[in-house]
Amino acid sequence: MSLPAHQVDVVKNKMSVSKDAGTVSQSEFAISAVNLCKTYGEARVVDNLNLNVRAGELYALLGDNGAGKTTTISMLTTLLKPSAGEFFICGLNGIKQAEKIKGSFGIVSQDIAIYQELTAFENLWFIAQLHGIPRKQALERIEMLLERSGLTDKANQLAGTFSGGMQRKLTIASALLHEPKVLFMDEPTVGLDPAARRQIWQTLKGLRNSGVTILLTTHYLEEAELLADRIGIIRQGKIVVEGTIDELRHKIQGIRSIAIRITGDVAPDILQNKIDKLPGRFSSQVKFDPLRNTLSFAQPKDSQLVKILHEILNWLEQEKIPFTRFATSEPNLEEVFMALTLEPHDGDESGHFSISDDVQFEHDYT
Repeated sequence: MSLPAHQVDVVKNKMSVSKDAGTVSQSEFAISAVNLCKTYGEARVVDNLNLNVRAGELYALLGDNGAGKTTTISMLTTLLKPSAGEFFICGLNGIKQAEKIKGSFGIVSQDIAIYQELTAFENLWFIAQLHGIPRKQALERIEMLLERSGLTDKANQLAGTFSGGMQRKLTIASALLHEPKVLFMDEPTVGLDPAARRQIWQTLKGLRNSGVTILLTTHYLEEAELLADRIGIIRQGKIVVEGTIDELRHKIQGIRSIAIRITGDVAPDILQNKIDKLPGRFSSQVKFDPLRNTLSFAQPKDSQLVKILHEILNWLEQEKIPFTRFATSEPNLEEVFMALTLEPHDGDESGHFSISDDVQFEHDYT
């Protein structure tokens, strides 16, 4: 009897855990969760969650408020005890070897986790002492992290005088002081201005390139699309779908959208009447957005673009519908996320999801 794919990964992970509890495994997964659950009374916040994050990967976990993101991270960082299931960090069992794994990861929470009344240097020095880092090594690490964070000239200033972006940089530096192999980041750019967010993004890219494994939760879908190697979407405590952004695009039908900008010469009611007569002519959904004065055609991913464009242009000419420009696009992560989270079911037999009527494609006309 064959095992489901996620169970095969779990078995591999368990086999890779060294019998010597002090030895960190060379498992391909830096983070692995197996049927992880957290319940409060009758409420199940995390429901048999299975997750594998490869070493050196930046994995983004997306979900609505209350989906279970922060609870999942709290369990993976030993701050919350799971109600059921197990997890592994760098091959070590997070429940049976909780103390041993704590030195292998760092945490950047939603809140600013620094002492406002201490200087930047004093904050880092205090964290170094907590980790028991030798003096010479600690000073070298602090100097290097302050430089990387762009805070060298602020080293002796009180952290409470820093901007939100500077405080977040110092928080990240504190989490990296003991050279963790895994970094958990729970919405690290929340509340930051665009410039500060971009600076944090550069930091995350540098960490990933240096081999640090990162599990990131975020509400900024642009952030996940820009940074993540893979993305998981969590709903009601379960990961409902995961993959690269291209793999997630493949999961939804109507992957290509064609938008036509109509001139103001056609009355909306007349145009809508023409659209109502279309069923059967095009193998796609046709929508009119009166606000943008735009016609949108959602096309199946396997359709021939040139043929479809020819048919649309012929229809516009026959109906004497003037237009100024058109554009084609694939869905961005926000549109994929909306399509997958708005659907009450788990997709069709092929594993694909249809686009909800509430989802609108955005286009950059050229």
